[in-house]
Amino acid sequence: MADGWRPTPFRQFILKIHSRCDLACKYCYMYEMADSSWLTRPKQMSREIVAATAARIAEHAHRHGLRDIEIILHGGEPLLAGPEAIRETVTRIRSAAAGTRVRASLQTNGLRLDESYLRLLDELDIRVGVSLDGDETMHDRSRRRAGGRGSHAEVSRALRLLISPTFRHLFSGLLCTVDLRNDPIGVYEALLAFDPPAVDFLLPHGNWSAPPAGRLPHEETTPYADWLIPIFDRWYGAARRPTRVRMFGEIIQVLLGGSSSSEQIGLSPAGMVVVETDGGIEQSDVLKSAYQGAPETGLHVTRDSFDDALLLPSIAARQIGELALCPTCRACPVSRICGGGLYAHRYRSGHGFANPSVYSPDLLRLIKHVKSTVEADLPARSKRRGRDTMNLREHRITAGVFSKLAAGGGGAAAVARLSAAQHSKHVLLVRGVLEAARANGHPDAAVTRRAYDLLATVQRRHPGAVDTVLRHPSVGAWARRTVKMLDAHAEDAAPGQLAALAAAAAIRSGTACDIDVPAVEGVVTLPSLGQAILSPTVSWATVECAEGGAEVTADGTIVTVPRDPGRDAPGWKGLRSLSTEVDGVPLHLVIDDLDPYRMPETTNIGGRLTEAETERWQSTLEEAWHLLVRHHRAVADEVVTAITVLTPLVAPARGQSSSTSGETYGCVALSTPPDASTFAVTLTHETQHAKLSALLDLIPLTLPDDGRRYYAPWREDPRPVPGLLQGAYAFLGVAGFWMRQRHLETGEAALRASSEFFRWREAARLVTGTLLGSGRLTPAGENFATGMALRLDRWAQESVPARARALGRARADDHYARWLERNG
Repeated sequence: MADGWRPTPFRQFILKIHSRCDLACKYCYMYEMADSSWLTRPKQMSREIVAATAARIAEHAHRHGLRDIEIILHGGEPLLAGPEAIRETVTRIRSAAAGTRVRASLQTNGLRLDESYLRLLDELDIRVGVSLDGDETMHDRSRRRAGGRGSHAEVSRALRLLISPTFRHLFSGLLCTVDLRNDPIGVYEALLAFDPPAVDFLLPHGNWSAPPAGRLPHEETTPYADWLIPIFDRWYGAARRPTRVRMFGEIIQVLLGGSSSSEQIGLSPAGMVVVETDGGIEQSDVLKSAYQGAPETGLHVTRDSFDDALLLPSIAARQIGELALCPTCRACPVSRICGGGLYAHRYRSGHGFANPSVYSPDLLRLIKHVKSTVEADLPARSKRRGRDTMNLREHRITAGVFSKLAAGGGGAAAVARLSAAQHSKHVLLVRGVLEAARANGHPDAAVTRRAYDLLATVQRRHPGAVDTVLRHPSVGAWARRTVKMLDAHAEDAAPGQLAALAAAAAIRSGTACDIDVPAVEGVVTLPSLGQAILSPTVSWATVECAEGGAEVTADGTIVTVPRDPGRDAPGWKGLRSLSTEVDGVPLHLVIDDLDPYRMPETTNIGGRLTEAETERWQSTLEEAWHLLVRHHRAVADEVVTAITVLTPLVAPARGQSSSTSGETYGCVALSTPPDASTFAVTLTHETQHAKLSALLDLIPLTLPDDGRRYYAPWREDPRPVPGLLQGAYAFLGVAGFWMRQRHLETGEAALRASSEFFRWREAARLVTGTLLGSGRLTPAGENFATGMALRLDRWAQESVPARARALGRARADDHYARWLERNG
């Protein structure tokens, strides 16, 4: 295709199994607007058309390697097709598409939704959405039978049955068409009365040639935004949001850099196709609101594939994003969020669809309002409590704590605050995995939901067990990357790993449960515990947990998790730990040399330590901890509060290798420490990085990268401002370590310590000056760097022996000469 574009396979198939309806809603695009093709089509999809549709869906899924798809039974009113037609349609498609997960849902007006239907839908695992426009007066304005009788009473009866404990799990949400005559908050509260899991507000279908009520072409009034904004404010400002509102959620997701799963919002390619009762393959049926035959493609399931539809220009126009927008939309500041609005709403007779939405002023006002509200509140969003976000609390850094951190310290209390914020970040990311898996229709979404529910159950009874798992550094990296991959619709996203988190928490707490967990080439990774090794062909296993222990089973193989999971056992590799205590200050560090997410994007990640290597790490740690506790107590207090995990790295040709990552707070990756002082200074250096990364999640200190690069005395490559800040802050800590350490040493060791102090003090001062002169710090960043500079200026008054100064200067000059030779 031109410009490298490739069509996006269809993942959502809307099947018009019955073309008639037992309501006569005044705003219905099917029967009341431009297209009247329903009059000439069969009332019901025949068995032959169902069979052909099933074959075409399976063909499309297998050709594109789709792991999951969705079918939506639609109409008219789909329940008019009868229970046997619904059963045959769903079972035939699932049978034909063996190997692909087929999710099924149904959108109904609710009139025929009784217990017998709900039992069928439960048997077939079909989710149910119901249309409701508010209370009786509001709903019955438009949603009436042909004779004029309202339908609210019957819909309410059906909803009360649907939300009963027996069938509640089938309820996908409410669909509400905006009616300007109805009070918006009154509508919202009437919908909430049925405790819906989601609400979808739809703008009435209209276009420039047939404008919706209250929306006059070329007028800049915003009646629909004015109607929706009070609902948004009520919904967004609630301490506990009672439901998801799809339109608002999609806008926020796109504003924050994610993708949209709705045709109404964003520029994500449309992945939906319609099959009519006669087998015609069509575009979105809401195009019927534009003109006669607007959704038709001329294709038919008995002779054409869905791939043939993908190649049609009309389908491509709904998949190429910004390229399909008119010049007016492309110039709009919210075009990426708005996406031009619903495609059908752009139509103008004689000009086609290359126009802004007829709702353009409303969308602009609504999006700007949402944007300003979210931006004003963004620093605090991670502080609020949600329905099931495991009791997040507000995280603030006081001016006093900020000042202490800027000076390179802070102490245990400050680091504890940062650690608590990182715990909340992990909780939010885990919740984000759940939401993204659901929003993107990932095949593991149901597994993810069950895992999250188990995790929440364990948390209520054994919060410490869940906290230990969620604080494990690799959990943050896995969750962050999984959310990003789900938003990008990446095929290898792994939200099912949430089940392994839940299993680890259950094992730690002794909670009785059975839960399916993913295996990668037969390896089940349980974060914070270890790995179960099964057959390489196994992709899923079951963790059976009881108060007395746990087993991991698959294909007849049973791996027993030891009572002490840190011990190895047949089929089990445990995460070992290092422990020591000096003067009543204990240190316990887990060695994570197994988890695939233990240190992302690290090219020299090490393998599993041998027992001899582990013993060497233990003995060196004991000496290093003695040094830190006895002579660098403030650093020791920060290390014990911030660092929980060590990850081995492959040693470089010379010296020590170490790193931390903002994705894995609490983990220090390092090669085998050659001696106690190197181990101690490495922990000092990497704890500084951990503190700053955690602070940056709360307070932005740098402006967006403008492309400029600078000299850093500890790197061979030019660095951007954020990299300079990280390095300067880390070596501020290193300089402090050597300033104290030089007074403990004698002879050559004292000379080395003094030269290290001089070198890193001067290096950090140089770069801090660069930062303050860069113009790329936020006001908070200016204050932070000033605090660093003040501390370094005080240290500059410390006398250093001439020989140590000469050694430090020679090493610094040598580095700068090499840097210039390499970089110019």
